Amino acid sequence: MNVKFLTKIEELLGPFSAKLRKHPNLTFVVFGLLLCLVALLPHLGLMNFGTMSIIAYITIYAVTALGLNILLGFSGLISLGTAGFVGAGALGTAVFIEMGLPFELAVVLVLTISGSIGALIGLFSLKVEGIYLAIATLFVGEILRQIYTQVPIFGGNSIQIDGGIKLLGFIELSQIFKEQRSMLFVLLVIIMVLMMIAMNNIIKSKTGRALLAMSRSEHAAQAMGISLLKYRLTAFVLATLFATVGGIMYAMYFQTIPTTSWSLDLSLFIIAMVVVGGFKSIYGTFLGAFIIHGIPNLILKDLLGDISYIFSGVLIILVIIFYPNGFVYIWVDIKKGYSKLKKRLQKDVTTDGK
Repeated sequence: MNVKFLTKIEELLGPFSAKLRKHPNLTFVVFGLLLCLVALLPHLGLMNFGTMSIIAYITIYAVTALGLNILLGFSGLISLGTAGFVGAGALGTAVFIEMGLPFELAVVLVLTISGSIGALIGLFSLKVEGIYLAIATLFVGEILRQIYTQVPIFGGNSIQIDGGIKLLGFIELSQIFKEQRSMLFVLLVIIMVLMMIAMNNIIKSKTGRALLAMSRSEHAAQAMGISLLKYRLTAFVLATLFATVGGIMYAMYFQTIPTTSWSLDLSLFIIAMVVVGGFKSIYGTFLGAFIIHGIPNLILKDLLGDISYIFSGVLIILVIIFYPNGFVYIWVDIKKGYSKLKKRLQKDVTTDGK
């Protein structure tokens, strides 16, 4: 490797990188297009459909973790009830569809109900702080879990969406047909990209700046005229809506929804994704989902078996020690290393020239 080679790469990638920096939402579209290629791999014999389902899980977790990042990263708030709202999205969608409602109407109703509960939690958060807020949201999640497992309308251990999902009333997508599984995967990626773009627009808006100010000092935020009521409500409603969209994505892709999976374990699992991936980072949430769910299931499970998830715990400890803001910020160190390498090569070339 020499300085001319590095300079040539920069010249080739420079215009494209500049365009992406100027239009950041375009990067999410490019990322989504690359991820959509996964849908082709099972049909080419390069991947099995089980592996594609693991990657589908990663997209679902990434969307859910985006919402939690609004609370943890941007608002300085906490929630241990995320799993309950993922379950609301998945089970609520399935129940409404089984009642005969169109898929689109079922989605609107589920989002409305979840958003309303999120607003109530936001109101309650004005009265409690810190660990007390965490405990309160924990009990909200536990109440929802008990509803899913005890109320007869949710059907016992699981709900099956008979006939699959019907988009616009006539596009039928079922897990039975392999081609339709790939289409469902592409739909998940499209939804994830749209949620990433929405998140990017939110954090760069007045709302995002207000949430960030609130996370640093609520007293200072109030002194600047920021309403804690308004923005706490906004933070919790956004977080619950993102989690609910994750649940809707689950219902769309898997179409068999368990009633017992939406527990505290899943909420902690999603928190781990935010911590490992990166606070205040959109790509960090996807990276966290890939590391926490993807690596154990795609790589380590065959090597280590059931103890593969020990990797997640060890990784969280290492990230907290070396990258407390998340593993995504290792990219900063890589860029610094690249700059040092380039300067060293330039220095060597100058020395040889003399």
